[in-house]
Amino acid sequence: MIPLLFSDPVGDDHGLGYAYPRAPLFAEAGFADLTGFEALRRGEKLVLRVRLHRYSNQSNAPHGFSLATIGIYIHTGPGGQEELPGAGFKTPPGQGWNWAYLLTGWKAEEHRPDGSIENVSVTRNGDWLELASNLPPGDYGYYVAVGLYDPFTPWNFRPVRPGGGAWTLDGPAGAPAAVDVLSQDQNQAYQSGVLQPVRATQNRTPWAILSAALGVLFILLAFRFPRR
Repeated sequence: MIPLLFSDPVGDDHGLGYAYPRAPLFAEAGFADLTGFEALRRGEKLVLRVRLHRYSNQSNAPHGFSLATIGIYIHTGPGGQEELPGAGFKTPPGQGWNWAYLLTGWKAEEHRPDGSIENVSVTRNGDWLELASNLPPGDYGYYVAVGLYDPFTPWNFRPVRPGGGAWTLDGPAGAPAAVDVLSQDQNQAYQSGVLQPVRATQNRTPWAILSAALGVLFILLAFRFPRR
């Protein structure tokens, strides 16, 4: 597989201009701000890494943060579900998710194509949260979304409603519950309700530039040091 690494802008964790819940618990900024995502191969397993701008842990959750919910939905092959549960987005037609990972301060779950759910390990490595998946390495499509943690919803994303409240996000009716997503055009994703997957093929350009540069270097060296 081609290793994948994406950065996401700091400060774009407000969805469609959402206002955060009014409870003092949510006054600190950045705890649901996605700033990076990485997928890489480690042996015969796929490792997923996510970075948030800040890790607020007022509730002393075992994973080191307590106010955010992270959903990673993976398109591994044909078919799949075209609704991103919890996050509230749809996928493009024919690019539904087959595997998903749900990460909160208290749990890390692997949702499989057969409907089964298995706990997976999560570790903190510097600014990164690292998930050890049971999925074999591959060049997949990824949907990554971050929301506010809610223990009472099935996928632990805090809902949005007009007017908001002490414990509810203030935003348009029917808007996605995720406050930040990994996207090349986040505004378009929120306006359309469709999140495009990110893929490793989008990162091939640096490798192509490197390969071309090495090719030029080898040619120059061949002229500089001709064989005798």
